[in-house]
Amino acid sequence: MASNSTKISELSTYQKLDDTNYEIWHRKIRYPLDDKDLLEHLTVTKVLPFDKDRDGKPIDSTVVQYQESAKAYQDWSNKDHATCYTMLYCMHDDLIGEFEECPIAKDMWDQLRVRFGQTFVTTFRTLHLKWMQYEMDSTYTIVEHLRTMSAMVHDLKAAGQEIMKRSMS
Repeated sequence: MASNSTKISELSTYQKLDDTNYEIWHRKIRYPLDDKDLLEHLTVTKVLPFDKDRDGKPIDSTVVQYQESAKAYQDWSNKDHATCYTMLYCMHDDLIGEFEECPIAKDMWDQLRVRFGQTFVTTFRTLHLKWMQYEMDSTYTIVEHLRTMSAMVHDLKAAGQEIMKRSMS
């Protein structure tokens, strides 16, 4: 199995995010993030522990509970930075400037979905049309046909559409 750095290198070389490949990119970027235990950063936000109590008085920073909370936040923040860096590294250069100012990975992930995921209906229609119009090409082997059809089924399932079985009656 390929190492995590190999996965990131391949994704950043061959599958960098651009205006046309968000659907596959947002699925592929999850693999290296999951390997590095960073996947939760796409959906979770944490905040720095408060340094004042409810009355506005400073919290004693020597209290063990505060120190543990601050350390946990710092660890989370470091991993979140790594998540952002990984996503930016796997984008085309012209997109980096648009997303590098996102304060946390979840914000970047959400903004990417808004920017590129809006084509979902168009993508779904294209996938559905591709499925409905697929015809076997006599120059392809059976394995190539099955691979093509399997990829179409996978893409449709990823888009939330199941292929219905038709009864033979």
